[in-house]
Amino acid sequence: MIIDAHTHLPPDSFYPPELGRGPEGFLALCDTHGVDVAWVFTTAGLNDPDPRHNDVVRAFCAAAPDRLVPFCTVFPHLSGAVDELHRAVEAGARGLKLHPWLQGFSPIEPCMDDLGTALEALGIPVVFHDGTPPNSSPLQIAAFAERHPGVPVILGHGGLHDLWVEAVAALQRVDNLWVIPSGTPPAGLRQLVDQVGTGRLLFGSDAGFGDPHWQTFQLSKIRDLRLRPEDEATLLSGNAQLLMQPDRGSR
Repeated sequence: MIIDAHTHLPPDSFYPPELGRGPEGFLALCDTHGVDVAWVFTTAGLNDPDPRHNDVVRAFCAAAPDRLVPFCTVFPHLSGAVDELHRAVEAGARGLKLHPWLQGFSPIEPCMDDLGTALEALGIPVVFHDGTPPNSSPLQIAAFAERHPGVPVILGHGGLHDLWVEAVAALQRVDNLWVIPSGTPPAGLRQLVDQVGTGRLLFGSDAGFGDPHWQTFQLSKIRDLRLRPEDEATLLSGNAQLLMQPDRGSR
């Protein structure tokens, strides 16, 4: 089983002509890459605080609720952010996606503490964009995770090409921090596995945001590690399944 824990609602221009549009086309693309389940984030909603973007993602995922997992987003600076988080989760969102760079906040600001308390009460994970300074460094996100140890906090890119060393250090420091190495170079991914193990790594491709072949590329990075079958299964699906369990607790 393969769970892609980092995808975005695709624009129409994303789809190869032969696959069609909408959730059916996206699932057809996942099928070509062997992806069984996808966590789906907004794209437009990371630039626009209109809560209807959360509803659009939920409606998209409702076409195949066993395969498409909706995540919501909020703008932490805005009043009502916690209320919108609760509304979206009550409507069916299974997690939160945040993008400090696009949404204009820092993970270490005081406004994040109310959000962290709400996440802990709701028992859902949060995926952060990471790897682009000044407000998306892995250690900044790790500081948020330290303040909210009951929240599974996920680095969405593993530090990208410039900050993957910091991502390794962050995971070594904070137990409730996880990583999707969707932007980590292959050498950095090997360091993550060697120094942290596969117990807090999730597979993710960023599909829907960029090239439709990113799923294949990101999967090839995992396959090239030549992990033991049980470790590869943990990375490709086991950890994501764990984080979707309401009684999972924190590690």
